Amino acid sequence: MMETVYSVSEITRIIKKTIEENPYLNSVWIKGEISNLTYHSSGHIYFSLKDKDAVISSAFFKYSNKNLSFKLEEGMSILAFGSINIFEKRGTYQFIVADVRLEGIGELLKRIEQLKKRLFEEGIFDPSHKKKIPFLPRRIGIVTSPTGAAIRDIIKVAMRRFSNIEIVIAPAKVQGALAAETIVRGIEELNNPEHKIDVIIAGRGGGSFEDLMAFNEEIVVRAFYNSRVPIISAVGHQIDHPLSDDAADYAAPTPSAAAEIAIPVKEELKDYTDRLFNRSMTALNALIKEISLKLDRIDNLRIFRNPMEIVHNVELAVLEIENRIILSMKAVITKYRNKLLTLPDYLLYIKNILKDKSYKLNIAFNSILNLSPVSILKKGYSITMDINGQVIKNIERIKKGDNVNVILSDGSFDSTITFVNKEVQFGKKT
Repeated sequence: MMETVYSVSEITRIIKKTIEENPYLNSVWIKGEISNLTYHSSGHIYFSLKDKDAVISSAFFKYSNKNLSFKLEEGMSILAFGSINIFEKRGTYQFIVADVRLEGIGELLKRIEQLKKRLFEEGIFDPSHKKKIPFLPRRIGIVTSPTGAAIRDIIKVAMRRFSNIEIVIAPAKVQGALAAETIVRGIEELNNPEHKIDVIIAGRGGGSFEDLMAFNEEIVVRAFYNSRVPIISAVGHQIDHPLSDDAADYAAPTPSAAAEIAIPVKEELKDYTDRLFNRSMTALNALIKEISLKLDRIDNLRIFRNPMEIVHNVELAVLEIENRIILSMKAVITKYRNKLLTLPDYLLYIKNILKDKSYKLNIAFNSILNLSPVSILKKGYSITMDINGQVIKNIERIKKGDNVNVILSDGSFDSTITFVNKEVQFGKKT
């Protein structure tokens, strides 16, 4: 039995006919999110429809979109009506859109926004958590595809800037199924202390929104946040902003830029250290010269030419101090000797003062005695108090039958009031 052999064109036409005659693919509604949107100058609109698992290229020609009532935007979720078409020259298929209905914000963006909000509330994006990128790393780790453009760009920049820097690569898938898991595994492996990694670069060489989805996965974002080693997010993108950028210690726009951030230029460092060395040597030589001049001046001092002159000067200073002490002691002795000679005069002066003070004291004491209550009581007066010990100063305080206590100069007695008279009478009645 002979096998049928088809040319590429023939098999493509068969596929095209099969698809275009399939009623399920002729007039179909597809729900998806817009990405890679292009408004062509011809009036045609080209975009991709995507969900979390697949992408389909779409064309919305001018004759079909002229009545569109709203403008298509990146990330917009829509319902598109049309047919599947085979583009024979490329052997690809696309969705020819006839009508579009607005569905709302795309599910993927909505999920990313919800995740971003939740992680923000947890503090995953808190700037205080971010670690400083080391100034001069000895060994850098790279998490990316080993065959992609990103690794080539990073190595190229690294070799140009610091040719003998050590690079450790943790191979990872950066898009599609299992990409997130391999990225997390690579970050965790490079965090192993035995590798002695100083800084990690994790990312890829750009791509569409769908291509970058792995760097929006929660496990990847948390791996960036939990990295013990400072980590740079290096997803080559212009518009899309993956959540890994927010969780990383530093976000670079491209892998090449990440390498420039992480790796200093060796020649620049060498030039800088040479300048520091020259400045240090200049400063050291100036200091040595200054100290030498000081030593020369000291060496030329007269005192060092004749050391005994120091001893002689000290002896003269001691002798002068001794003479000043003797003169001072003589002055003190003379002063107190003169005071002792005048001591009898001081005694007479003190006796006169004491006599005057004694006279004044006697006068004050007699005045106090004259004003004393005891002296007043001796003149015939008395003090009357009620039963509570309160002094009775006026007649309103007592009434007939009250008991009172009367104090005289030489004693006291109790008395009962038998008569109260508010008129005051002194002396005998005539």
